[in-house]
Amino acid sequence: MHYIWTELFILFLTVFAAKITAKKTNTVDVLWFIIYGAVLGNIGLFSGDHRLEFLGEIGIILVMFALGFEEDLSNFLKGVKKAWGIAIIGAIFPFLAGYFSAKIFGFSTTSSLIWGLTMTATAVSLTMVSLKSLGLEKTPAATGIMTSAVVDDVLSLIGVAVLLPIILSGGGKGELNIDTAKLLRTLLDVVLFFGFVFLVGKFIVPHKRGIRYLFVVNKGHYAVLGVFILVFLFGSVAHALGFHPAIGAYFAGLILKAEYFGVGNQNRAKEVEKITSVMAYTVFGPVFFILLGGKILFDLGVLQQVILPTLTLFLSVLILQIISAAGAAKYTGGYSTKDSVLIGFGMLGRAELAFIVINIAFVQNHLITQEEFYILMFTTFLLNISVPLLLKWYKPIYLKK
Repeated sequence: MHYIWTELFILFLTVFAAKITAKKTNTVDVLWFIIYGAVLGNIGLFSGDHRLEFLGEIGIILVMFALGFEEDLSNFLKGVKKAWGIAIIGAIFPFLAGYFSAKIFGFSTTSSLIWGLTMTATAVSLTMVSLKSLGLEKTPAATGIMTSAVVDDVLSLIGVAVLLPIILSGGGKGELNIDTAKLLRTLLDVVLFFGFVFLVGKFIVPHKRGIRYLFVVNKGHYAVLGVFILVFLFGSVAHALGFHPAIGAYFAGLILKAEYFGVGNQNRAKEVEKITSVMAYTVFGPVFFILLGGKILFDLGVLQQVILPTLTLFLSVLILQIISAAGAAKYTGGYSTKDSVLIGFGMLGRAELAFIVINIAFVQNHLITQEEFYILMFTTFLLNISVPLLLKWYKPIYLKK
């Protein structure tokens, strides 16, 4: 137990070092969180410590809440109407890239499906934090990325619910069976989650004697605590229905309005936003990305074996994801060319769902080989590194009139 204090010291020192490095090099801090995390992971720090993983989960939940709190609900709803094409097309092409990359190197149909599934869900938190650090989080493209990624994650969740039981039913031997009941349960969970968000956001939070009371009691001095209660309520419901708790936290922030924090002539909204932003972007949020980088363990012998399929998968997903998401943004979402390209770059990151699929396929059921495990992990790492790099490179072009 006493090692946890040393680990926390190193962890927050790493956050500080990454922030300073990003400032000195004029780059995105998320990039350095991941890189420093990979270095620390490869020297044996933070490996398998569930207490730190839990801290990282809290961090990403706070990040998503802060992003939702800063977003305007009407803008989000407008974005959802334009996001369907981006989400669907932006999920199909990475899946195909993963599937056929596995086939090219002679892997089985089971492996090909797992490769495809791993490449579908977009890492919305990674992209939005990168956009935040570049000052682009208020752009139309940022709203497009956020809404598309949420829809994409829902579709990916349904895809995992459909395909994983099919793969597992055959034990990786090609004997496939569709679990219709599980598919229907997943669709029901999706409906229940968004029904819960609508009911709470429309009728319970706005009511002066409802959850809103938590934000104004005792002249609003406990408003931050009230917000935490709401965040973890939404996170709990999301988790119970199969979503990542961070998705629930995002919607908890999204349904809040500044007027809910008004007490007499004062309003605590700015104060709450400042406190949660510091906790999300400076203290706890970076922990998630450092631990994410720590999952990448480098071995020269393995690297030599997997470098070609890794580069093939990485480049195929990179190219197809950018082209498909940017094309869909322009021609189905009606975004401008510069916003469409930014959306294409922003949809590149791979989400936590990728690691869930890898864990189920490799650790729990041994459906893929160790070689495939490293291919998928390295590809995910490269894609996540690409997001802040490409966004940083594209920012001057995007802002140029």
